[in-house]
Amino acid sequence: MKTAFILLAQYERAVVPIEEISETYFGCNRNTAIAKAKAGTLPVPAFRCGESQKNQWVIHLSDLAEFIDRQREIAKEDWVG
Repeated sequence: MKTAFILLAQYERAVVPIEEISETYFGCNRNTAIAKAKAGTLPVPAFRCGESQKNQWVIHLSDLAEFIDRQREIAKEDWVG
């Protein structure tokens, strides 16, 4: 099953606010994730929809799915089972 479809079923939208996924997928709290988003150091692209500084930072689920799949491939290469 495709990771992107599973994430879409879970979140029910294509873009998700960073605070909803930061701890689960990036191991950091909301504030750290936002700081990393501003610095461009998250493992996936983060963006704001629009010009306003008040807009939420969001992640597109297809980017998150690619990140998860890459991490899985790395784990499979390292796995000796």
